[in-house]
Amino acid sequence: MCKLVSFPVWLVLSLVWTGIVAYLGITSAPYVPMDVSASDPATVEALRAATTRHALMYGLLAAAPPAIALVFGRIFCRSV
Repeated sequence: MCKLVSFPVWLVLSLVWTGIVAYLGITSAPYVPMDVSASDPATVEALRAATTRHALMYGLLAAAPPAIALVFGRIFCRSV
């Protein structure tokens, strides 16, 4: 079983997962609509906050599942 979930397989699946999450993150990134003033300080601050929250959320979504799978894989393969 440990050969089936070896490190190279984990690496490939993690890269695929990260690529999918990156694509979804790019296509759903916050932006300023054309009918809103982009020079308004409140709009700039709201966009900065939304972009920061978006980047953190998608960064954790991309990194957490592969990291958890790696930890559980190491624990499971060590105990067998």
